Amino acid sequence: MVVLEQQWETLLDMQLKQDEMLKALFSSNDPHFTVQEKDDLFEVQRLNQEILTAAELYKTEIASKLRDMRQGKTKAGAYQSL
Repeated sequence: MVVLEQQWETLLDMQLKQDEMLKALFSSNDPHFTVQEKDDLFEVQRLNQEILTAAELYKTEIASKLRDMRQGKTKAGAYQSL
């Protein structure tokens, strides 16, 4: 939900917590997972892929906005030089 609402600042904190949880989960020398835990791990993997896709789209959107702003400044500069 954080990604869908584009709350990117919150995402970093959540990712750090997720990393800690995963490290704890895999800290055993011989981890054995229940079927539910395996399903949960696959869901985490799927959600991480969605986050990466959303972040890439967001990055593209920001780059487009920055290009538009630069073009606007160029046009404003051209008008001011007249």
